[in-house]
Amino acid sequence: MEKAGIREVKKSLSLYIRMVKKGETITITERGVPVAKLSPVTSNVPEGAFRLAEEGLASWQGSKPGRVNPVRKKDIKARNLSEMVSEDRR
Repeated sequence: MEKAGIREVKKSLSLYIRMVKKGETITITERGVPVAKLSPVTSNVPEGAFRLAEEGLASWQGSKPGRVNPVRKKDIKARNLSEMVSEDRR
């Protein structure tokens, strides 16, 4: 793991970005104290999801999945919190 000071990273940012693209992690320091890490981005999508999509077993249109059955509110007579607490104490 490479270490570099803030000033050096600012001066040579392109170099450090190339290093990160190759898979390295850079620890950025301020006066010798680590304050940040510059590391490659990892995917949050499980690897198996890509395989399923390639095999035609799954598809994704780019949006969040919707609910199959939307949640419906029950018909409850509206009461305020103090009434519910009073009733609960009885």
